[in-house]
Amino acid sequence: MKKYCFDTSGISKPLEMMPEDIYDSMWEKVTGFIITGCIAVTKEIYDEMMHIPGQIGACIKSNEAQMVLEVGKKGWNWEPYV
Repeated sequence: MKKYCFDTSGISKPLEMMPEDIYDSMWEKVTGFIITGCIAVTKEIYDEMMHIPGQIGACIKSNEAQMVLEVGKKGWNWEPYV
């Protein structure tokens, strides 16, 4: 179930100030949210997120199906959001 809708800066900016190698426990939780499908992004945002480096970037790259929601795409009830 989706809990959060992100823009690229919602991950890239915190990574600048709180690097993965120092704040590893926090980023482990973010990775868990990505893997379990709690974070929603549009295809355009996902394409921007593909440039995020490190383990978080790798997690994003391998979890497109869990993250990307598009209006009109089957598999989720998008009508109430329009």
